[in-house]
Amino acid sequence: MTTIKTATATLPISADALYAFLSDLSKHRAFLEPGAMHFQGTADAHSYVIEVMGMKMPQELVAKVRVPGQLVSLVPGAKKLFDHELRFEITADGEGSTLRLMDEADIPTMMAMMGAEKLLQGQLDTALARIQELAANGGLA
Repeated sequence: MTTIKTATATLPISADALYAFLSDLSKHRAFLEPGAMHFQGTADAHSYVIEVMGMKMPQELVAKVRVPGQLVSLVPGAKKLFDHELRFEITADGEGSTLRLMDEADIPTMMAMMGAEKLLQGQLDTALARIQELAANGGLA
């Protein structure tokens, strides 16, 4: 298992408001990488296609654990490239909150050799930066 995590970001919204946004998977399109195509989402699952090295790869994530104001955990649904658990770790911080994204991934050897860990790190960092931007601009409602 490989652990990939972002830095911890401070956001100007409450932990409850952040949790409300992140726990509804239909809202996740707002922070996915720009190359995510054919996004479909419900409150409990979302799917999309990304292109990596010329290959179109379907992604599907479903909610595994939700702890109000603290955690949203996602795992692959039927369309998976490998086993992993993506966690959005939320902490109340005064009137705001902090957020860190962490992915525990069982990356296959061939994908690891092709740079999957670096790609996942980039995706997590980009998602965190977009969430920060949305929070700063009032876009997480």
